[in-house]
Amino acid sequence: MTSGVRPRLVGARYPDVVNMHAMRGIVVAFVVAILAGAFLANVTAGAPPRATIRVYANDVVWASFDAADFKPAPAESLDRIFMLVGEGLIPVAEASPGDPEYNGGRWEVHMVRFVGMAPTQFTNDEDLWYHESLGHLEIGEPVRYFECPLLRV
Repeated sequence: MTSGVRPRLVGARYPDVVNMHAMRGIVVAFVVAILAGAFLANVTAGAPPRATIRVYANDVVWASFDAADFKPAPAESLDRIFMLVGEGLIPVAEASPGDPEYNGGRWEVHMVRFVGMAPTQFTNDEDLWYHESLGHLEIGEPVRYFECPLLRV
C-alpha cells in the first residue's frame, strides 16, 4: 500500500532523474579533463626532432642532442654522465631536470668499462656506483665536457 505521497518534482523531473544526469555530467567532465591533460602533456613534453641522443637518469629515458664542448669547469657546476662501453648501451646521467642537484645540462663525461660482468644497461647511477664498488666496473677520468639539456621523451 502506498501512502499517496508523491515525490516533489524538480524542474518537471523526479529527483533521482536529475541526480543521474548530474552524475553523468560530472563523469563526462572528468574524462574530458583527463584526456585533455594527457594530450597537452604529450604535446609539450615531446623532444625536438634533432634530439636524437637518449640518456637514462633516475630510471627514466631522456632525450638530448650533442652540443659544443667547453673547457673544464668547477666540479660543483657539472653533472656526470657515464658512457657505457658495449654495443647498444645508452649513457646514464647522475641527475635530471627536477633534481635539486641538476646543473642545467653541463656534463662531465666518464667512460665506464665492464671488467667483472657482461655489459649491462643501467638506468640510474646508484646501480652503476654499486657495481663499481663490487669491482664489476671501472669508471674512468673525465674525457669530455659539454653542455646540452635533457628533454622529456
